Amino acid sequence: MAISRNKSRTKKGSRGFTLVEVIISTLVLTVGIVGLLAAFAASVGTLQQSREDSIARQEAQQFIEGIYAARNSGAINFSNLQNQSQDAVNGLFKDGMQPANQAGPDGLMNTGDDLAALEVGPDGKNLTLQRQIQFTPFFFVGPPPTVNPNLRKITITIQYGTGNLQRTYTETTYISTYR
Repeated sequence: MAISRNKSRTKKGSRGFTLVEVIISTLVLTVGIVGLLAAFAASVGTLQQSREDSIARQEAQQFIEGIYAARNSGAINFSNLQNQSQDAVNGLFKDGMQPANQAGPDGLMNTGDDLAALEVGPDGKNLTLQRQIQFTPFFFVGPPPTVNPNLRKITITIQYGTGNLQRTYTETTYISTYR
């Protein structure tokens, strides 16, 4: 009885992948996946920065709205709208960067009656930002420049961020004695 051996015959271009081709394709695939992961990590970081930017912007606007509301309701006088270093008797607002403490009984932030507790952000966590309000006189143009007694410039500066990535948001507006 004769045993026949079946030899597989292959055509010259259809032998499959070589080990070198498999290694190169795996390397290309790995580089692509690492690139996608890096892009994903960058997008998560950008999302966090965007969230912090939004909170800083809202904090500055809330600060300004509180000042206008207190002035419009008559709770404070125009003479109170100054930093304490500008007018130690009438100036309500603390100088320099201050922690984001909750507003006190007067309803205004960065004044002497602020509470010790920090403000709470939209995520329920304490805000870790610093804020500053600066009042500066507004000058009439002309020789000689004179101070306009009915108008002041307000500059709100918010410092925020984590670690070495500290950012600053500044908003400027004007307030007058007129309601």
